[in-house]
Amino acid sequence: MNDLPHREVPLWKPPRIDRAAALDGFATLLDSGRLRAGYRTAELESQIGEFFDRPAVAVGSGMDALELLLEAFGVRDRRVLIPAHAFQAIPALVVRLGGHPVPVPIDPAGLAPQPGILERAGRRALVIWIHHTGIAARHARATIEALRARGATVIEDGAYLLPTDPDGPGTWGDAALLSFAPTKPMSATGGAAVITRTQEIADLIWVRRTHSGVEGRWAEGDVLLRNRSPAETDALLATAQWQQRDRTAQRLQDVQHAYTEALLKHRPELLPDGRDPQPTWGRYLVDLGDRISAQVRPALSAHGIATSVTAARPWADYPALAPYRSLRETPDLQPLLDRTLALPYHPALSPEDVQHVAERLLEALDHQEKS
Repeated sequence: MNDLPHREVPLWKPPRIDRAAALDGFATLLDSGRLRAGYRTAELESQIGEFFDRPAVAVGSGMDALELLLEAFGVRDRRVLIPAHAFQAIPALVVRLGGHPVPVPIDPAGLAPQPGILERAGRRALVIWIHHTGIAARHARATIEALRARGATVIEDGAYLLPTDPDGPGTWGDAALLSFAPTKPMSATGGAAVITRTQEIADLIWVRRTHSGVEGRWAEGDVLLRNRSPAETDALLATAQWQQRDRTAQRLQDVQHAYTEALLKHRPELLPDGRDPQPTWGRYLVDLGDRISAQVRPALSAHGIATSVTAARPWADYPALAPYRSLRETPDLQPLLDRTLALPYHPALSPEDVQHVAERLLEALDHQEKS
């Protein structure tokens, strides 16, 4: 292998937007004095809604979106099925809202709930279906549609999803959320969007995203404690990223092809059967097989290559959530998490960077096998 010079390769870099247009937009916002719930927020909602042909509501963050959806669908005293490797704040939010989180096993390839989730979902169940790092599992659509047919309510968490298909992931459940956080594929300073099947749910979220000027809802018995709407600056940057998402997707697909040539030709098993490269991906995940990420990450870091794990442990392993641990949870989840590694993946990643990452990873794996 060629000895490439040391370079810093970050895990993620936000897609670049038109600097001049952004500065003009900021200047216009400052001159208007309308820094929240203004034109930019409405523009973002309009463009997302038009793409999906569904109501869309902009909110302050992905967790705000999930909270508003859980409240709108009535989470209290309901079982909420959540992938066992989900970000621990998700089941914690369910608990805080009075629901009962239930960890469900995940498919090792698609990193989504297994089709067996159908056996656990009753008519009153809520399901948070996470398209983990933007992966749309092969069985996702059919399973989500079957869940809804059985009477379950399905919320699609598309925080890492890069939407490219108006009939694709994000449209199969009862509602979905997208994120514009700085680490997500449509990177802004914050903000999120909720997409719903019905105008009724969208209207409820729209009116409940703010806690100011809603005395009428308080008079009806509602409790609204904080603002959950986006700043106009967030909406401005989110709209710019939304408008260029096709270009972002194309550049990320170029990175996928580069990894195929530099890495997978040597070790095709790093991408498990069923984990199909997709334009929706917000991260590039490999499966190290009988190796664990902790064994190779230091070697990559020594060469300036940033990596990450997607989940350190199942969420029910955390003390605050241990009471919700399920005896039916698959015991092989921790090994799967341990061997799953996120490699650098962003639109500015050059073929030389990909080659550098691939060579160093192959080198580290070869060293582990010989030791």
